[in-house]
Amino acid sequence: MPWWGIVLIVIGAICVLLCIVGWLMVDFAINKRSKIFMDTIKIKKLKKCIEQPGSYPKLEKAYDDYPLEERIKLMKDEMDLDDDHQIFWSKNHKGEKLRAYYYEAPQPTHKYIILVHGYGNSAAIVSRMYKAPTAMRDKGYNLLLPDLVNHGQSEGKFLGMGYLDKFTLKVWIDYIIKMDPEASIALMGVSMGAATVMVTSGEDLPANVKCVVEDCGFTNAYEQFAFVMKDMGVPTFPLLNLLELFARIRAGYSFKKDASPIDCIKNTKLPFFFVHGEKDDFVPTYMLQPLYDACPTEKEKLIVPDADHARSVKYHPELYWPAVWAFIEKYI
Repeated sequence: MPWWGIVLIVIGAICVLLCIVGWLMVDFAINKRSKIFMDTIKIKKLKKCIEQPGSYPKLEKAYDDYPLEERIKLMKDEMDLDDDHQIFWSKNHKGEKLRAYYYEAPQPTHKYIILVHGYGNSAAIVSRMYKAPTAMRDKGYNLLLPDLVNHGQSEGKFLGMGYLDKFTLKVWIDYIIKMDPEASIALMGVSMGAATVMVTSGEDLPANVKCVVEDCGFTNAYEQFAFVMKDMGVPTFPLLNLLELFARIRAGYSFKKDASPIDCIKNTKLPFFFVHGEKDDFVPTYMLQPLYDACPTEKEKLIVPDADHARSVKYHPELYWPAVWAFIEKYI
């Protein structure tokens, strides 16, 4: 065989290998139903934490809100919330089923909050984290908690990283308005849920949507994956480039251009409240300022001392809730 034939075979083999790696990386990063999804691996680690306490101390600290056995059931969507709610079903533009929990306020009201969960989580998890039904209804708000696509009981092939999720959120906004044409709605999101409300805020939304609270959201999905990969000691080149390419091919969107809250928020007409934990080492705190600067509307921000990722409400509820409510009640 001539030398150039060998070169072609080697190049072909490398291309095939890169395609396999790119394909698998999409399942690892944004396919919750996959056996190699990041959270599937995390569940295995949590099980080891139960069997051998101290195996992953950082992971145990991150989930010390309630027993790890309960956390695992929630992550696998094997645990429902209490009975004091309704379950709503709808469909997105692709015909995929969407689920949401709905809690009515004690007294009839036109005030609503849609609270959006984060990456790999579900409505049930964010409800537990924020004690949301109690917190919202105590203030006289109806509460809707959606499962985003590819999460909980909602269908969908891939996680949306905020982009696919804007279609989910718009479905539930329209659902509430059909149910109550006089509705005044605040959007609130945590982590990837924060990315969702920021991306959605750049859309042409009904006047019923009054304001947005984003808690520890990222600038764009590409920068977020880059940060996580560097933190794990994984080279971003060529792996992140492959992930971006195959996410476009398989999931139909770009981490850089589509799942980009910092670009979408430039088009918002809604007032914004930005929250971030001072010691967030998952979505780094430095992402807050460029998002804040990009927002062209009325805005406020709160950096919560000592809090790590999505834990501001746990570390300092006495700072968190008064600031959040003071902001929301300016507009609703």
